[in-house]
Amino acid sequence: MSTDHRNPREGDRARQAEGRRFRRGLTATIGVLAGASVLLGAASLTQGPKLADAAIDVERATTLAGSRLVLELNQPVDRVDGDVVVTPDESFELEIDGDRLVVSFDEPLPYDEAVTVTIDGVVGTAQPAAATIEYRFTTADEPVHTLVRRSPEGEPDVVRRSSVGDPTPEDVLEAPRLRSFAHAGDVVVGVAIEDDGSNSLRVAGIGDTTQTIAFPEPGTVNSIGGSTTQPLVAYTFNPAAGDAEPAPQSVLYTLDVSGAAAEPVPVLGPDGTPVTVNDWVFVPGTTSVVVQDVDGAVFLADALGLSPAQPLGTHAELRGMLPGTTDLILADPDRGTILDLETGEARENVLPSAELPDEAYPGHVMQLDDTGTHLLEVLIVSGDGVGSVATEALLARVGEAETVVLHATGADSRRLATCVSPNGRLVAVETAPIGADSDGYPNAPSLVGRLTTIVDIETGEVVLTQNGGSSDWCH
Repeated sequence: MSTDHRNPREGDRARQAEGRRFRRGLTATIGVLAGASVLLGAASLTQGPKLADAAIDVERATTLAGSRLVLELNQPVDRVDGDVVVTPDESFELEIDGDRLVVSFDEPLPYDEAVTVTIDGVVGTAQPAAATIEYRFTTADEPVHTLVRRSPEGEPDVVRRSSVGDPTPEDVLEAPRLRSFAHAGDVVVGVAIEDDGSNSLRVAGIGDTTQTIAFPEPGTVNSIGGSTTQPLVAYTFNPAAGDAEPAPQSVLYTLDVSGAAAEPVPVLGPDGTPVTVNDWVFVPGTTSVVVQDVDGAVFLADALGLSPAQPLGTHAELRGMLPGTTDLILADPDRGTILDLETGEARENVLPSAELPDEAYPGHVMQLDDTGTHLLEVLIVSGDGVGSVATEALLARVGEAETVVLHATGADSRRLATCVSPNGRLVAVETAPIGADSDGYPNAPSLVGRLTTIVDIETGEVVLTQNGGSSDWCH
């Protein structure tokens, strides 16, 4: 048994002293925390807004004008007092939307490009201090496809793919004989030539194996192209004519390649029936296709057949779309027109005149923007009259200020095609040696010796060179 002999008053004094020490410590701690909060508050007043999140569709940014970079901040934005710099230099618009800064690019961006957006003098509603907001991203790369025919060597023909950022080619589709091809995203659709000369479709990129789509009757595919923004491919089909029948005309079909190969769907005219097609082009950013029939009537149709076709008048020539826009380029003998398919607004299209030597003969026009800047195929001809011969083929960029030669084909080769990339920044120039033998494919141009050269339209620099031809940028 133990006994406590301490004085009770001494225990009370000890407890009181301990309480005083606790209160002094608590007071000191509160003082430290209060001082820290004052310092943090002062720091926040000097820091200004900060970047909390950012979003941009890098694929869309290279194929469509008006693509947006959305910068989300940690507080609403009151104003921007400083400069906005995009590197490399690109045209844009800046919009303040609550706690977001939205940068809209006026044109499709270059492929495989590191882009930096710096916005100085960003002032939020919570603090008066200005901040600099900076964001970096890299745009999507662009595939470059060509068709290489190897049948005379006993090997199958192949569709070969590389890219602007990686020129190393890979074979993505093969068949014993291929006439042409198109791609939509990662899916490649080839036009195969069967033993009887008729065509079928070969589809690679859906599943692990190549799929074959046979047509319900013998015939040939005359043109094929893919959408730059939708999983859609379109082609014109001509049924084979019988011995006593007139040659049938081309009908346009679309093919949904978003999943397992679907049934082709005919494109219907304003009267709800298939039309005989002269020319056609996909509208970027939509599921629509513009069609010109053999009589020159132009109409806008939904490729999936979900809405009726809309007549757009009669015109002599369908010159395609301005890159990355819904602006349709039309040409007639007495005028040129740009038609905005989104608003229905039509405006006059006047092209600047090219500065060419006397011996130059202008040819095919590929318009790049709404100021009239365009690419122009030019032949340099020597001699006079019947004995004239083309000695050189030039490709020129024609603008309001100057005419610049981007590519020249020498006397030992000939230019076969020029095709502008979906973003309007590059051009594919296809050439072949003069006197090259035919590969003997029925109803198909020869690809013997074809070479595709990708050229930067602004600088004239060669970006890459790849064997083969029939670039899918052509449609």
